[in-house]
Amino acid sequence: MPWGTSRRIDGITWWRAVVGSRTARSALVGAGLGAVALLLTALPWQRLLPCDPQQGWSCLGWALLLAPVAALLVFLASWLALRLAGVRPAWRVAAAAVVLCWLQFELEARAGAWSLPDGLLPLADAVLFAIAAALTAPGPLLRWPRVVLLVVLALLWPLSALVGGHRADDRARNELTDAGVPLYAPDVAGYRMRPPLTSKPGSWFGFLLLPDRQGVDPDDLNRWAIRVTVEPVPPAFRPPVCDATSLGSTVRAEGCEQVAPGTWRRANPYVVFYFVRRDDYLIVMSADGKENTEADLRKLASTLSVRTPDYFLR
Repeated sequence: MPWGTSRRIDGITWWRAVVGSRTARSALVGAGLGAVALLLTALPWQRLLPCDPQQGWSCLGWALLLAPVAALLVFLASWLALRLAGVRPAWRVAAAAVVLCWLQFELEARAGAWSLPDGLLPLADAVLFAIAAALTAPGPLLRWPRVVLLVVLALLWPLSALVGGHRADDRARNELTDAGVPLYAPDVAGYRMRPPLTSKPGSWFGFLLLPDRQGVDPDDLNRWAIRVTVEPVPPAFRPPVCDATSLGSTVRAEGCEQVAPGTWRRANPYVVFYFVRRDDYLIVMSADGKENTEADLRKLASTLSVRTPDYFLR
C-alpha cells in the first residue's frame, strides 16, 4: 500500500475515533440542544404566558414556578438525545450537564457579568456536555483529570463572588462619580450605611443609615432608618418654607425654624426633618421613629462633609 494512502487511512481512522468518542458525541448533542434552545428564545413567551410585563412580580412568579419544570424537561430531552447518539450511561451525562448549566448561570450572576451572546449558546452547551461526559466517564484512567476539573469548578465559586464584588463596587463608584452633586455625608461611626441611591439623570443622591447596635431590625426602616438626601437647593426652599426632596419624594415643610447657621428643622408627630445648606446644595436628613432622636440628627448634621465615592462602599 502506498505510504500516502496509508497515511490517509490512519487520518480517517483517527477522525472517526474522535468523532465517535463518548465526549465528542455528547458535545454534538449539547450543540444541537443549544441550537434548539436558541430557537425557543425567539418565541413570544410574554404573549404565550399570562404574564403582565408591567408587573415584574407577576412575570417573576411564573419564572419561579416554571424553573423546576424547565429543568426536568431539559434533563429528559438531554437523556433522550444522548441515548439516540449512543452515549452510555446517558442519564449520568444528562444530569451532570443540567447541573453544569445551572452552575454557569449562577457563576454569571455572582460575577455580575453579562450573559453569553445568544449566538454562542450552542458552543457553550457543547463545551458543557463535553465536560459532563468527561466527569462521568467510566474507568479509572480519568480519575485525576476529573479531580482537577472538580477542583477548578469549586474554585470558580468564590472567585465569581470576588469578581462580582469588584464589579458591583465599580458600578457604584461610577454612579456616585456621575451623581451630579457633591457627595456630602456625615461621620457614620456607630451606623451602618445602606448602598447609596442616585437619580438618573443625576440631580440628587441619598442613602439610609441604621444604628449599629443590638436589637436593630434592618427591615423596619420606618422605625430605625435615618434618610439622607443631597440635592441642588430647590427654588421652593425659602425658609421658613423648606420644601425639598427626600430620596425622590417631595417634602412640604412650611414653618421650618433655624437652629444653627445654615441649618433648619421641621417636626410633626410622625417625622423630624433637618435641612442643612452648603453653598448651592441642600442636605435633607429625616428620621421617622423614636429610636433616632433630634440630638442624633444634630450630631450627624454637624459632621457633614464632602466624601469620596469609596467612603460609601465600606
